[in-house]
Amino acid sequence: MLQQHHEATGDERVLELMREYFRFQARELPSKPLGHYTYWGQRRGGENLASIHWLYNRTGDAFLLELGELVFGQTEDWTKRFTSEPGIWHVVNTAMGIKQPGVWYQQSGDDRYLSAVEAGIEHLMTRHGQVQGIWSGDEMLHGTDPTQGVETCAVVEYMFSLESLLPITGSVRHADRLERVAYNALPAALSPRFAGRHYYQMPNQIACTKEYHNFSTRHADDTLVGLETGYGCCTANLHQGWPKLTAHLWMATPDDGLAALVYAPCEVRGRVADGVEVRFAEETDYPFEETVRFVYHGPSQVSFPLHLRIPHWAEDAELHLNGQPLAEPAAGTVVSVDHSWSDGDRLELHLPMRLRVSRWHERSAALERGPLVFALRRREWWTRVKGSEPYADFEIRTEEPWNYGLLNEDLKRADEAYEVAAKPPGDQPWSAEGAPLEISARARRIPEWQRYGGITGPIPWSPIRSAQPDEQVILVPYGCTEIRISEFPVVV
Repeated sequence: MLQQHHEATGDERVLELMREYFRFQARELPSKPLGHYTYWGQRRGGENLASIHWLYNRTGDAFLLELGELVFGQTEDWTKRFTSEPGIWHVVNTAMGIKQPGVWYQQSGDDRYLSAVEAGIEHLMTRHGQVQGIWSGDEMLHGTDPTQGVETCAVVEYMFSLESLLPITGSVRHADRLERVAYNALPAALSPRFAGRHYYQMPNQIACTKEYHNFSTRHADDTLVGLETGYGCCTANLHQGWPKLTAHLWMATPDDGLAALVYAPCEVRGRVADGVEVRFAEETDYPFEETVRFVYHGPSQVSFPLHLRIPHWAEDAELHLNGQPLAEPAAGTVVSVDHSWSDGDRLELHLPMRLRVSRWHERSAALERGPLVFALRRREWWTRVKGSEPYADFEIRTEEPWNYGLLNEDLKRADEAYEVAAKPPGDQPWSAEGAPLEISARARRIPEWQRYGGITGPIPWSPIRSAQPDEQVILVPYGCTEIRISEFPVVV
């Protein structure tokens, strides 16, 4: 919080307070190491290390690097875990720990720490990954089944880990991962009015009730929407998701330019070239829209590069500067537009969002477009069960059928078989009623796939036969739903 306060205001008291705090750590940690009282500090020492580096980059105090080495040595060895110790770990510790080897890389310069981060993410997504871009964890890692939950705490902490890794590595993959979590798992974790959250969310979530759920750690109200359903930690954490994403949309670059590696409607002021202050307005409805427009405002004839990420999914991306085409950038790269800018210059980045099919638990299928995952929309009934609005606890149910599979023949030609309809985003696009995108799809019900407590029964292995008639169903972005199916059986 203090770091964000300083970045926003320049309050010099923050630097002095943190300097004294870290001098205190340097005195005390040799005799009272991280984990001396509880294991949380030892598991989450990477957060401490990141703050030490943040202060060093502003003060240059040499003792901070010595303290960084001490803290790294007392922290859980996440590098070893991610490269050689598969296990069932606490999901929030893992979401925070994934950054720790990369943070230490800044001081060590050893590439094996960056490799450990990639190995860890690959391991987690292979053994526990779910379609919304994060691994299950209710509260321990719990496999790939779409009825296993993931904590809202883990969602926002994994986002912050990716946001921390992005300026260290400049990795397009980290930016792709960040957008997938931010534009699917994060809005799905929150109520549309931002007055509550789920403790756990699930990719296939047919009821938010007090019925049975097969979580490793259970409370009666884990899936309800409320401020303290499940456990209060998620209320203490939910606020950091959107602001920290906003704070990492733009970055400075070593060549005195700017970089936009994550896209959203926003505006940035920054210093380029020899300290000239400039402004870019980023005009877009991304992630619902394919085009991102950058409008330059500032002194004319200022030369500096603007670096833009081309996601791995964006084949045939196009760039136009003041209406003139530039070279077509390759997917999975960062393209540099080195230009002498004049006030009003307009750079347009077009990122084709073709429909894609990905495969998940039991060979189930998911539909994706750009960074968005799509889910079956069902009519939702919200019932207040405790407290007063707007901060009440709500159960959410549907009376509409959910046990649909998507047709294999359509999935084979997704970009032709499915129709995407768009409308301008309203005041709250992350809601079932306000969803800016809809996909009309053919589907068939699967009679043997039935309800089990408050969840679906085991998802059938795909492909599966169904003699039921074809029906038209509507899919909307995952983050617009509280009741959903997003990992679908494949019907032949």
